Amino acid sequence: MQHVVEICSNCETETKCRRRDFSEQAWAVLVLWHEVQASAVDRPICEHCYNELREVLIDRADEIEEIIQDMDRDRGQPAATGTSGRSGKSAAGRSKVRKVS
Repeated sequence: MQHVVEICSNCETETKCRRRDFSEQAWAVLVLWHEVQASAVDRPICEHCYNELREVLIDRADEIEEIIQDMDRDRGQPAATGTSGRSGKSAAGRSKVRKVS
């Protein structure tokens, strides 16, 4: 976790930046929703941008799950069925936001 003062790939502010570990799907929806510039994907961003993007992903987690289910249906794969309580996990015990291959 090396912090380097440089220009944030997203907001272009000169500050401490580092590469953030979002999944490919998270980066894709953030770009789709115009929350991050495509040129910032997998590049160092500042703490402020990271916190903003993280909040967007948390706030819109239900939309992400719907997108993943739609993609599964389009590929002919069975979609995740139901959720167990409010834990955010499907009946099979998987996390709501999962990597799609």
